[in-house]
Amino acid sequence: MKYILFLMMILFSGQAVALECVKQPSCADLGYKQENDPMCAHDGYLICPFDSNYKKCVNFSCESLGFTQSNKSTWCGKISKCPTDNTYTLCKALCEVGDVYYSDGTCGYVQDYDGTKTPVGVVFYVTDEGRHSKVVSLRSPLALNKHSYEPTSSVNLTLDHFPLGALDYTDTVTLITNEQLLTYYQTNNEVLFNGKKNTQDMLKGKVTDKKCLDGTYIENSREWEVYCQATSAILCLAYVPENVDSNNPIVGAGQWYMPSIGELMQLYGTDAAKMTEYSGNSGATGKTLEIVHQTMDGLQSKNINAEKFSGHYTFRRSSTRGGYGFYTLNMKTGARSSDFNQNSFNTRPMLEF
Repeated sequence: MKYILFLMMILFSGQAVALECVKQPSCADLGYKQENDPMCAHDGYLICPFDSNYKKCVNFSCESLGFTQSNKSTWCGKISKCPTDNTYTLCKALCEVGDVYYSDGTCGYVQDYDGTKTPVGVVFYVTDEGRHSKVVSLRSPLALNKHSYEPTSSVNLTLDHFPLGALDYTDTVTLITNEQLLTYYQTNNEVLFNGKKNTQDMLKGKVTDKKCLDGTYIENSREWEVYCQATSAILCLAYVPENVDSNNPIVGAGQWYMPSIGELMQLYGTDAAKMTEYSGNSGATGKTLEIVHQTMDGLQSKNINAEKFSGHYTFRRSSTRGGYGFYTLNMKTGARSSDFNQNSFNTRPMLEF
């Protein structure tokens, strides 16, 4: 009998210990209190997950996290509110791929489109956590520049197809060989992404055609624009978006440039690790262009004229010189190729900041 009582005592004792181990701690046990802390900011409390009547001061405030009560709506495209006090806000103006870029230099999601601002492009590449970005314009360079082509020759030029100019760029624009295009993109060599510098350097190209020098080709004729000047570079540098003053220091004339082949590949979306050759579309994903087009669709729904890239034979001319003259990129397939500089292709201005 004594033996049985001894076993029961052991069992009950063990059960008691087990129950005590799984007992849920109370808010008070965890340091939460029902009373206010006079030294704690009104937004500095952490609420107990078991009982919302209990709270604990964790010594932070909206101000300590960088939030302020100033009005940021006039200059910030992305505003985040402090979770504990919505009167405190923080500017998240850093740009992301697919953002709408406005004429005042701010970025914003297309779903948060700001009708009080003027959209001029779409962000397609970012570095330094969005502090530096590249933007592609919404229109072709002839959209508002009133530059015209008269049918004075057999050269097939349309409103969106522009010649580079059959000039000698050897001493001005950095020569990129086919092999270098492949290795430079894979190693992120800045030489392949210097469209802005190349565009300016193209204006220094040497005129070599005798008919340009002896007056046979007259200025503003098609022949002049094909053989006697860097037409695409001139148009991109002169580009001014719709409803923007040409003197705008952010997106006005002189701020835009003609993209390099590396920048076109960034715009389309290219996986460097999967590239196997300079030509063809190895590594081409099209993911970035898809995001850009989604933003353009959103802008079009707001009655903003955003010209998407389309067409199987639509090429965007690069300002980087290649074996035949210049590189091109097919914006339907992502295929890279090279062509003669007297030929004409589509182009689209870009800017960087």
